[in-house]
Amino acid sequence: MKSFGLSDIGLSRQVNEDSFLITENPNGDLLVAVCDGIGGSAAGEVASNLAVTLLGDQFQEAEPFKKDYEVDEWLRLALNRANDQIFAKSMWSKKNRGMGTTAVGAVITSIGTYIFNVGDSRLYALYEDGLIQMSEDHSVIQSLINQQKITPEEAIHHKKRNTLTNALGVWRVFRIDVNKIKSDYRMLLICSDGLSGYVDDGKIESILSLRAPLEEKTQILIDLANKAGGHDNCTVILVDRNDG
Repeated sequence: MKSFGLSDIGLSRQVNEDSFLITENPNGDLLVAVCDGIGGSAAGEVASNLAVTLLGDQFQEAEPFKKDYEVDEWLRLALNRANDQIFAKSMWSKKNRGMGTTAVGAVITSIGTYIFNVGDSRLYALYEDGLIQMSEDHSVIQSLINQQKITPEEAIHHKKRNTLTNALGVWRVFRIDVNKIKSDYRMLLICSDGLSGYVDDGKIESILSLRAPLEEKTQILIDLANKAGGHDNCTVILVDRNDG
């Protein structure tokens, strides 16, 4: 198994508020995560960096996972701790007030692959029959789509397309999605909305299907986001089950 990640500031932003994490713990488990900070100025950067640091530190101390529920419990506890610390830090200084971050990723263990999501960053899995978005956006737009008030096509240019309903560090109570997925995927893609918001799923699938190193595929995806305007920071992690 091989993994690779890359983050790019884009063409419009002054600060890269995305952070990502790829780390293996002493048990041989792999944690990959992307966090997209919110809050303006440098506050989003503070929140996303704090989230990946806290998750990484806790992962290094995690006990070996033997049952599904142990991974679920660890993820929920780790994310709740991150939420509490980001929320507390946002109270300590005026410039950080209201900061928060998305968090999406996967824990890959000997007993399976477990994905988690808070916010609208995304995780995709490439299976033999195609690319599937495995996470659900926690956003106003997704809520409207679920209620069948708008179509996915209408969502592309909707004025509330970037409005979150959930994030780490903004509220005391928040939603965490944790799911175990089928482990026969060829590849995982974890990304911020700087990619998914500007490059369609069909194009993403075609890039992931190329016979090329992960490093090259990652750079191509980021280049496509910049060619689409580069209006946001863009972060991409790829995990290939069959490489290495």
